[in-house]
Amino acid sequence: MNRSVEIGLFFSRIMIGLIFVLHGWSKFEGGISGTVGFFESIGIPGFLASVVAIIELVGGAAMILGLGTRVFAALFIVVMAGVLLTAKVGQPFVSGTELDYMLLAGSLTLLFTGSRFLAVDHLFSRQGNARQNVSA
Repeated sequence: MNRSVEIGLFFSRIMIGLIFVLHGWSKFEGGISGTVGFFESIGIPGFLASVVAIIELVGGAAMILGLGTRVFAALFIVVMAGVLLTAKVGQPFVSGTELDYMLLAGSLTLLFTGSRFLAVDHLFSRQGNARQNVSA
């Protein structure tokens, strides 16, 4: 992949990660019970509030670092599909679901492309490649 594409994916990865970190953090802020109650009020088992919050918080931080980018992108896709099919169903696109669709699209992009620029994953793969080249 060329350098400018990698830099563009880097900025997407950082912003998507930051948004998920902040949304995950907000679910824990002041206690998870409010989010549990909301989940239950729309017919989702309450324990999933903690699961989603952890995916958002941990996954967002990992995404920023470029650690497990494709794995967390896949988890974000599941979370965003769940949001759109439950909490946001019937809401308008403008001033309603546009951020959710953008996070879904960005996560799909990172699932298919990954992101190597300034990514922890890339450092590990580089070290692995260097070791293979030395031993060959």
